[in-house]
Amino acid sequence: MNAIGIDIGGTKTAIGLVDRDGRIIFREVFATKGPDESIREMMGIIDKIIENTRDIQGIGVGSPGPIDSKKGVVVCPPNLPEWRDIPLADILRDRYGVNVLLNNDANAAALGEWLFGAGRGVQNFIYITVSTGIGGGAVLNGRFYEGENANALEVGHATIDYKGPRCGCGNYGCFEVMASGTALARFAREAVEGCSDSILAGYENIRAEDVFEAAKMGDPLAVRLVDDEALYLGVGLTNVINSFNPEMIAIGGGVSKAWDMYYEKMIQVIEERALPTNYETVQVVRAKLGEDIGIVGAASLVYNLSME
Repeated sequence: MNAIGIDIGGTKTAIGLVDRDGRIIFREVFATKGPDESIREMMGIIDKIIENTRDIQGIGVGSPGPIDSKKGVVVCPPNLPEWRDIPLADILRDRYGVNVLLNNDANAAALGEWLFGAGRGVQNFIYITVSTGIGGGAVLNGRFYEGENANALEVGHATIDYKGPRCGCGNYGCFEVMASGTALARFAREAVEGCSDSILAGYENIRAEDVFEAAKMGDPLAVRLVDDEALYLGVGLTNVINSFNPEMIAIGGGVSKAWDMYYEKMIQVIEERALPTNYETVQVVRAKLGEDIGIVGAASLVYNLSME
């Protein structure tokens, strides 16, 4: 039996057919629009999948939060302003007659990485994505952990600098507003105003990947910014390590592509700040599923249910 995984994002939605080994057999991507149009496109792709394979165990959906996983409702994601109280699980269940599971996209990604990626065989596992924002998910004592309403592990909104910049959530100095790819780009744009001799001064709209590229070229400002990024990541991860005492943390998302540039300093910060007993038992690794994690994670919601 195979499962369909749907990864809803702020700009694009990816749908794939995933086998029991976590391999994507088929995938298709379309631009995310309003709920009516997006659901029509979603169904068109699912129809195509079902025409070619009848052995569908279920459909898993990963969506930005807030969501209600128990009711299968997309509640009000900030980056999907038109998606308000959409009973997506019921809509798909009524049409296809299979089990449909909806969960927070970071939770789903954590489950996928645990079942099919770096976390295989790990009893206490945490996945953290560092990209436009920062989110996370966990498997604790060998069981998928999502919290009371599927919004656990919102580690991006743990405060790491109470005097820091204001976050989109309304708080100040959140992990996300200090260490996400968006934050790195913002810090770079602010810093370059007083540093015209930096390579970054030539960019019209600096992105996180531009900072990493400039640092590779030895640009002093970019090197400092990457060093700060490693510090903020280390502080945020220390809070996770001290709170959950995991065996492994896997880091995914766009910022993980520059892993080698900040890993050593990040680990140094964790070693200095984490409780020694917790630091000695944790591995911090790069996630393995890469860009497949959204689809595989969503499909994993179905496979995990069948394993319980």
